[in-house]
Amino acid sequence: MPKYRQTYTLFKRGRFYYYRTYTPDGVRTTARTTGCTSRSAAKVHCDTLFKEGKLCAGSQKTLAQYARGFFAADSVYSRDNGLSASSIRAYCTAMDRTLLPRIGRQRLADITHSSLKKLRQDLLDSGLSAGSVKLKMSVLHIVLKSALADGIIQRDPFYNLHPLKEPVQVRDAFTLDEVRYLYDKAGESVRKDILLLATTGMRVAELAGVSPQDVEQEDGTGFIRLEKQYAREGFLPLKNKKPRDIPLCPALQELAGQRSPEPKDSFYSRITPLIRQIPGWHERKLCLHSLRHFFISSAKSYGINHLKVETIAGHSLKGIQAVYTSFRVKDLADITEWQEWALHQIRSPRRIGMASR
Repeated sequence: MPKYRQTYTLFKRGRFYYYRTYTPDGVRTTARTTGCTSRSAAKVHCDTLFKEGKLCAGSQKTLAQYARGFFAADSVYSRDNGLSASSIRAYCTAMDRTLLPRIGRQRLADITHSSLKKLRQDLLDSGLSAGSVKLKMSVLHIVLKSALADGIIQRDPFYNLHPLKEPVQVRDAFTLDEVRYLYDKAGESVRKDILLLATTGMRVAELAGVSPQDVEQEDGTGFIRLEKQYAREGFLPLKNKKPRDIPLCPALQELAGQRSPEPKDSFYSRITPLIRQIPGWHERKLCLHSLRHFFISSAKSYGINHLKVETIAGHSLKGIQAVYTSFRVKDLADITEWQEWALHQIRSPRRIGMASR
């Protein structure tokens, strides 16, 4: 017969006796004091805790008990990590709507490598995308790492759990004819935004925050001094935290000078129905962001230096390129030349291709 293991072990540290308990898989937990100076009194103390179900208080905690308020705006985790309001919403939604309904009653100590694999597969089988499942598992991992640091669990069940492989999804760019189609079908108030997105490479949230005050002049060239983006909770820093200048031809200066900041949701509600009328839009992953892709691909095809295009689009340059690449607005005259060409093509009722430059 296997040897019986006592529920706890006692040892003396200084004047007092401490006890350790064991997790279901036999791992010893963090030592806790009994407050007793004699072994017999310490044993009585531990036996009493055991009868009351408090001996393994930490390991008995469920996910719901431990994660309650974990990602709240005023929580220690959110403050220490500087979470934005949008991140807090995403994390709380993942926890409250997916994780707690499924495994909220489960003890933290009972969440194992195998149970995580099963949970992940169940989420995929429920129809969630790989990216959505990856987010929810990341939220759970954050909580479990905190429980590990608090001594509530003794092992990280995510250790050696291989990352979920997401299928590669390449978002296509709009063709010139498709941008022209959107421009033709859109209402007058939407047309200027389509033109600005297609010819500046700005992200939707970035354009949503543009106002006339952001349009400036330098050496006779107009440009947008882009320093912020629009979000539900107000203005936020740009995605890569680095402001950038976007040159504008005269016609675009006029359009940008007529804008006022607005929630980016209004862009989607006005333009997305038009995008969904384009054959094959779903398979090609076409969306408003594809106007940014049009800018990048079309400007490069026009012959503009790719470093200029990447800089204006706000991409992070790598290695030596990041050290030595710096453009002033006056260095970007070829961008404004392309913008004038693109505006003429988009507004033209004729089907003019790139070869007609």
